[in-house]
Parts: sequence; structure tokens; C-alpha cells
Amino acid sequence: MPPRVFTEEEREKLRELMLDQAIPLLEEYGLKHMSVDKITKKVGIGKSTFYNFFSSKEEYVSYALEHNRKKVFDELDKKFPPGKKMKPADVFQMWFTTLLSNNSIYKKFSAEDERALYEADKARGKNVSLERETMIARKLMVHIEGVKQDVNVGLLANYIKLIVLAYENSYMFHESEMEHMQTELKLRIIDLIFEEDAKQELIKMLQNS
Repeated sequence: MPPRVFTEEEREKLRELMLDQAIPLLEEYGLKHMSVDKITKKVGIGKSTFYNFFSSKEEYVSYALEHNRKKVFDELDKKFPPGKKMKPADVFQMWFTTLLSNNSIYKKFSAEDERALYEADKARGKNVSLERETMIARKLMVHIEGVKQDVNVGLLANYIKLIVLAYENSYMFHESEMEHMQTELKLRIIDLIFEEDAKQELIKMLQNS
């Protein structure tokens, strides 16, 4: 039987369906155990169809994370049009609750997984760069009150990655000081991002949590 030929509209719908399933699959299996077989079974397609869209599961996840980030930003644009912004305490609590929850996909990644995704991003011209991360950070910060004008995005990105990497490689750290270390990193992030009034409010919130 000859392979099915999709219209452009069908291709776009199927591609979006595939990308929407990536986060649930990552939460369930992590990158290491998320095989192409599991992806195709979840979506209800054959392997040949998968490889019509993506060259590997790593490339698939690379596109999916970008797709998910775009959906988040689109939702923020709808909820917070120009002139309406999130309170610092709300976004900070929401972000760290998501990032550090037991269900966070970052806790499913190993150092090997991160390297594989880095290579997948690089192969499609999306390698880590300060310019790219600055663009992403600005898309988020424009929706938040009390943000400094001169945020050092490179340093901020590195602190965020330290938090993620610490949880991905927790065996390397002293367990008794993990919570203290994460609090210190959060304080540094607060100091980097926010003006004085917002900063003091967030520090007080963090100390009382």
C-alpha cells in the first residue's frame, strides 16, 4: 500500500497533535524511556508517519518544548494585554511551584538527556545563545510588574539552569543542604529581576514559605 499523502492542513493538524502529546509522554517516561513506539502509539500513527515529521525522538522533543513555550506565551498575551501585568508574587510562586514540583518534566531529564536535547537544538539551528534567551526572557518579563530595566539575562539563565540541573543530578549534592541552596538561588534570581519594592515583598514571601 502506498504511503498516505497528507494535505498541508492535515499535516499541520497532525503535527500539532503530536507535539501536544510530548509533555504528557515526558512526564510519564522521561526522555530516556520515551521511545518512538510509545510516541506513535499515543498519537495513533505509524512509525513511517512519525519520521515524515521528525528525524528522531530528540528532535521531536526539541520542537515540542518550543511549541509548548509558544502556547504559554500566547496564553499570557491573551490574559495580560498591554497595560495589564502579573503581580511578582503570583508569577514567582507559580513558576517555582511548576519548576520544582515532583511532576516537573525537568526532574525526568538526566544529564545525558540534556546533552541529547542540546544537540537536537543545535542541529536545527536553535543552539543556546544569549540573544535567543534574551528574546525569550523579554517575552515573559513584559507581562510582570516591578521588573528591572537592565536584567542580566545571561546570569539569570545560568541560575535557572543551576536549579534544574541540581534536581536532575541531586545525587551529587548534600541532601541536607539542598533546600537551603535552592532558597539561596531563588534569592539571587529575585535580586536580579526585580525592583526594590517587589524584591522585598518576594523575599518576605520566600522567608515565610
